[in-house]
Amino acid sequence: MPLCPRALEILDEALDFADATGLVFPSINGKTLSSGTIGKLLKESGITAVAHGFRTSFRTWAAECTNIPREVAELALGHVNKDRVEAAYQRSDLFDKRCELMNQWGEYLSGT
Repeated sequence: MPLCPRALEILDEALDFADATGLVFPSINGKTLSSGTIGKLLKESGITAVAHGFRTSFRTWAAECTNIPREVAELALGHVNKDRVEAAYQRSDLFDKRCELMNQWGEYLSGT
């Protein structure tokens, strides 16, 4: 998964809190965080958004503010090409282009 430099820094910082589960952000009981938990965290933090809205924001930004092809943005979100014929011919994961997109997203979020 390509990530921007700041996201990689956050993951490095999270290692200080790592436990035996192997999860980056485990729940209190050592399992993956549920969408309900993330929603509760957002609400308690005073953020008036839903978790899926972050994905929506990214996709809208990619469409409106970049020249990245649609396929790259869709792959960045983990979406699968459901067009079987197109998918048969397009076998690349477009990793380098997704890296470029994630770097642009990181710069956008940080205001640089």
